[in-house]
Amino acid sequence: MNGCGRRGFIAGAGAVGLTAGTATGAFARGGSPTRRRQGPRFDIEEATVADISAAYDARELTCVELTEMYLARIAAHEDGDDRLNSITTVNPQALRAAEELDRERRRRGRRGPLHGIPVLLKDNVDTHDMATSNGSVILRDSVPPDDAFIARALRRQGALILGKASMGEFAGGSYNTIDGQVVNPYNAKRNTGGSSAGSGAAIAANLAVLAIGTDTSTSVRGPASFCGLVGLRPTTGLISRDGIAPKNLTFDTAGPMARTVTDTALLFSAVAGLDPADPLSVEVYGDHPGPLRRKAARGDLDFTRYLRRRSLRGARLGVVRDFFGGDPEIDALAEDALDTLRSLGARLVDITLDPEFVEFYITGGGANIRDIADYRFREDWEGYLATLGPEVPKTIEEFVHIYETEVNASPLPVEDSVLELLTTSLTTSTDAPEYRDLTRRVLPEATRLKLAMFDRHRLDAMVFPYESSFASPIRNPVYSVDDPTHVPSSRPRPSTFAGYSSVGFPGVVVPMGFGSQGLPMTLSFMGRPYSDGRLLGYAYDYEQESRWRKARKAR
Repeated sequence: MNGCGRRGFIAGAGAVGLTAGTATGAFARGGSPTRRRQGPRFDIEEATVADISAAYDARELTCVELTEMYLARIAAHEDGDDRLNSITTVNPQALRAAEELDRERRRRGRRGPLHGIPVLLKDNVDTHDMATSNGSVILRDSVPPDDAFIARALRRQGALILGKASMGEFAGGSYNTIDGQVVNPYNAKRNTGGSSAGSGAAIAANLAVLAIGTDTSTSVRGPASFCGLVGLRPTTGLISRDGIAPKNLTFDTAGPMARTVTDTALLFSAVAGLDPADPLSVEVYGDHPGPLRRKAARGDLDFTRYLRRRSLRGARLGVVRDFFGGDPEIDALAEDALDTLRSLGARLVDITLDPEFVEFYITGGGANIRDIADYRFREDWEGYLATLGPEVPKTIEEFVHIYETEVNASPLPVEDSVLELLTTSLTTSTDAPEYRDLTRRVLPEATRLKLAMFDRHRLDAMVFPYESSFASPIRNPVYSVDDPTHVPSSRPRPSTFAGYSSVGFPGVVVPMGFGSQGLPMTLSFMGRPYSDGRLLGYAYDYEQESRWRKARKAR
């Protein structure tokens, strides 16, 4: 294993399941704020960064007051009857940090657009002052030695880290052995679409303004889709992986989640940038020609400059028809969205996936891309564990033993998929011939086939509904929901096509409406590597015309 990175591990490349975790819930773990007072007349429901900044500038609101309002809302939704299980830890120093940010604003002005803006981090992003659990009860009290690159970037720009969002254990699913099941804010019987479940549910429920998720295949865009949010999976490498607990460093990236495209772009601008501690970051910014490299070197990345009306005018978009036909309600929403794109001047071209691509990438050997890529899991994960304190287990074998002997005897047992990931990693490695074939042939070929579709149809981006069915009923080791109203889809999942980002194809999802049961769905724009800004522009133009984002109704 190549030793690199600031800790030397980043390689080159109602039921008990809902409630047990809150017996020692977010406030017990993070420390309940010791004071409460009536806040100002500021409505935090659907509040944007611009709304909050304007209130700060007008001296109608302070960061302390805003933080108190969000903490009160978290208490209501995490430790009350309307429980989401979306937050694992509340920052015990949140109010003190808010006081410092208020004092700094009074004395020297704001640091930037995120000064005093509450942000949640997925609980696989290292913070020196809060535990980073990766969704595992085994790491519940593990406090890393320092911040991840993106946590440092946010603090440096004056953002207030409000806490750590719950996540699927080891970045899979939406259940873990600390909190149990994260539930969908729009329907407590349905799941949240991926491992950034807490980030999605919390932002949808207005428990913070912004959130960071991570996306190995679909875990930013999936929860954003099922929670009616905007979510961006950037070109892999534009955001440093340093200090993020790995799932698979071939595909891993952090990504911003918010209720608007503008706020998503603001958060992306804050955390993107060149990080010498991440070799992929160095490679991506070093190899990219033109202004991106220069701006990164100056720390001057601003993706909000792409947010313009008429961004869609003249854009040639490929409508991937393979992903229609799963649910008639989603099809109807997507067709309405396509009509809106046409009205905004986009040139739409119906396309189907090339047979060669389908055979190689979806139904053939390429369908095993993620399984074989996980051969590196042990190397990545034990490298991360080596950066933590001596109280933390250091091997996969220790994790398996603790899960099988202790955790599985508790009210919140581990999911079979997590144990399978761990046990499989004991017998696989990056020395395997199939892994070498993956890196030398399969991934480059998948990349070539994807790019060929863009070239053949002369596309600026592809567009499709992000999922072919609405959020599915909850199923976890503790209980399952029988919901006959769910319409499963037999069509290929668009998220699968968008997710396995072999060279980091970026994608953004934006709300496109609701089904008859009140469940949201999103439209996805997927582009070539480094087209992140252009995709945000398309999403912004569509969002401003459609305005589909709506707060969930209280349950």
